[in-house]
Amino acid sequence: MTTFITSAETHCYINSGTCVNIDNILILRFNEAMSASVLEESPSRGHKKRERTRRQLIAAGSAVLAEKGEALTVSDVVARAEVSSGTFYNYFDDRDELIDALAEHSIISLAAESALETTDQDPARRFAVATFRVLVRATEDPDWGRVVLRLIDHRRSYSQEMGRHLREDLAAGLREGRFTSGDDEITLDLQLGLIFMSLRRIVQGDAPPDHAERVVERALTALGIAKEEARKLAADVGSAET
Repeated sequence: MTTFITSAETHCYINSGTCVNIDNILILRFNEAMSASVLEESPSRGHKKRERTRRQLIAAGSAVLAEKGEALTVSDVVARAEVSSGTFYNYFDDRDELIDALAEHSIISLAAESALETTDQDPARRFAVATFRVLVRATEDPDWGRVVLRLIDHRRSYSQEMGRHLREDLAAGLREGRFTSGDDEITLDLQLGLIFMSLRRIVQGDAPPDHAERVVERALTALGIAKEEARKLAADVGSAET
């Protein structure tokens, strides 16, 4: 077995006659360990910081959009977020990409909020509430509706996250015998087409006061709900939400 003698700074291995400065080795190994730790932790910390900054820009963009509509500028957003223009361009190519992100964030938030607040177990009612809220939001804030339509026009397809709650309600409706069709692509396209064309009519100022209720009623009948029940459900949702 190897034996060694020690001094304050040096360990000498007797069987090999080798002496090394143990303090230097300990410092070297400590530095190596710290470097490895930084390499392991930095991506996680960096990712969290990046997500935090992106959320900060989204929040600032949402506030400016509510005040100025599509007249918002990058300067407005970075001033509200208290970041530099360079930071903004680390996350978005330009103002248009930010507006698209704001629209998607808003739709996802609205859908998630509707899902959380609608405790009713009936998928037909959940679907009616979510659809009604989107249309009423556009009626109350046409700038928001125009931004959403911009996003739809720019995208080739509806993102999975944006359509997740709708798909869940359609699938549940078919599974529970409330709907005659579910979350297949054709049904999804039909429902989204109706909603988006209704949004367009609303922001153009061509929609009558009861447009949201009528759209919800028609959407429900297209899914197999009897006409009288669809009318009553749409009216109930309209009364509860206004």
